[in-house]
Amino acid sequence: PAHELAMMMTIALRFIPTLMEEADKIMKAQMARGADFESRSLSRRIRSLVPLLVPLFVSAFRRADELATAMEARCYRGGRHRTRLNRLRATALDAAAAALTGFMAAVVIGLRWWPG
Repeated sequence: PAHELAMMMTIALRFIPTLMEEADKIMKAQMARGADFESRSLSRRIRSLVPLLVPLFVSAFRRADELATAMEARCYRGGRHRTRLNRLRATALDAAAAALTGFMAAVVIGLRWWPG
């Protein structure tokens, strides 16, 4: 559950600036149509927010659907079936291969510069 919660929070935090930008665009469009978001009357302000919230929710659901489709297309599966990073460790065979490579490089360089 911790992984799913972390993923949910990360996605939510990632979309906050996007939603704010979208809300600003919609608000400007509604103001161009004559909506009054700065009225002193609380009831008028609340009524003017309805035309802002509906397109914002539609946009948010569309983005969520696109994200879900993209995650599904990339075979994302959280939870137990999630893949883990396997850290590789150097073994004695790796050390021997590195030593042999170094020795061969030294031989090639030595033969190249050896007088004769």
